[in-house]
Amino acid sequence: MDRNESAPAIVIKSERHGERDRMVTVLSPVWGLRRVLVYGAQKSRKAVRAPLYTEAVFHIYNNRERNLCSLVDLNIISIHENVLSGLEVNLSSSLMCEIIMDQRGGEAPAYYTLLTSCLDRLDADNYQLVVIQFILRALALAGQGLSLSACPVCGRPYGADEILGFSNQVASPCCHICDNLSGSLILPPNARRYLADSLALELPQALSLGLSGNMRRRIMRYMIRSYRFITASALKSDAALLELEGDCQ
Repeated sequence: MDRNESAPAIVIKSERHGERDRMVTVLSPVWGLRRVLVYGAQKSRKAVRAPLYTEAVFHIYNNRERNLCSLVDLNIISIHENVLSGLEVNLSSSLMCEIIMDQRGGEAPAYYTLLTSCLDRLDADNYQLVVIQFILRALALAGQGLSLSACPVCGRPYGADEILGFSNQVASPCCHICDNLSGSLILPPNARRYLADSLALELPQALSLGLSGNMRRRIMRYMIRSYRFITASALKSDAALLELEGDCQ
């Protein structure tokens, strides 16, 4: 590891570190997940700052003796100020970053592109679509994609108008016969077609597909709850976003 390194990255977590400093976690297509100390960020106006969601070329110094990386400077690409446009947008941004942390960076270049692209397009009018596409694609990157054409338990191809259940045995949607959640997590045929069709498209085209407001809310709730079952993860932002959308489960 060189003492001085530079790479594009985005801040996905920021926390206090003592009285004066902050510790940020960045996702980089080069470094993956990395913790970087920002000296003086709590107190000094002259300190280099890297707020949450800042995308930039980060210049860092590696202190090998202390096994510590610190921020020297950065060249900002985007501060993603749109994430402050409303509570729904802010919670959506938090949820996406939590998922990146939960996946431990995974395929870092692909996750970096997915996250920055979603944040670039996120606003108060489309946050539900962005969350849907982010979770759908993040699961696919993690090798945990939804089974949308055939039941992963019995292998039977789904009928065109079949309503899917969910099997926590294989952590995936399944046919109603293999559903072991007693119908508590169902996927209607039109929602399944949307997910399958949109996943085959590039992100901008997927986000342009028309969905009614009610359908967007239902599919977003489904994707958030599916992520819980598939990964057995307890995230902070998902419950708040579900409650905001009128889902208390």
